[in-house]
Amino acid sequence: MPTVLSPPPPPPPPLRTVPLPRSALRFWTGEKLRNADTDQFRHINNAVIATFLEAARMEIFAPASIRPLMETANLAVVQLLIDFRQELYFPGRVDIGSTVISVGRTSMRLRQAVFMAGSETCAVSAEATCVLLHPDSGRPHPINAALRRHLLGEVDDGGRP
Repeated sequence: MPTVLSPPPPPPPPLRTVPLPRSALRFWTGEKLRNADTDQFRHINNAVIATFLEAARMEIFAPASIRPLMETANLAVVQLLIDFRQELYFPGRVDIGSTVISVGRTSMRLRQAVFMAGSETCAVSAEATCVLLHPDSGRPHPINAALRRHLLGEVDDGGRP
């Protein structure tokens, strides 16, 4: 009897990020839109938007009080999902908000949103999975308790537990 092969399963639905309101975001940075950021369609280039998201993620770790909590480890993005919900145009400014939604042993997940300055409409939403890496070995590095508290908002404004 011949073997009958069944058709492959349908592909999973595309992943979508969840747009968050400004009030749900803890960490903020702003960026100026430049003419050089535009593409041939006169809107802000998608690669530039990815750069804005990166800058906002790095702001989380920028305070001098946070660097010691990193134990010299580096941060690497291992997954980045971006939904371009509305075009952005030069000139103007954008506000980029981020919040950490979960922290594992060596990794964390963040949600981010880009808004035109002064607007409540989310133009871009994103989710990033980042891993802390040891600077010498390049291997995943454990997230210590103090850094975990900072990332999850369990610290005061000075970045101390």
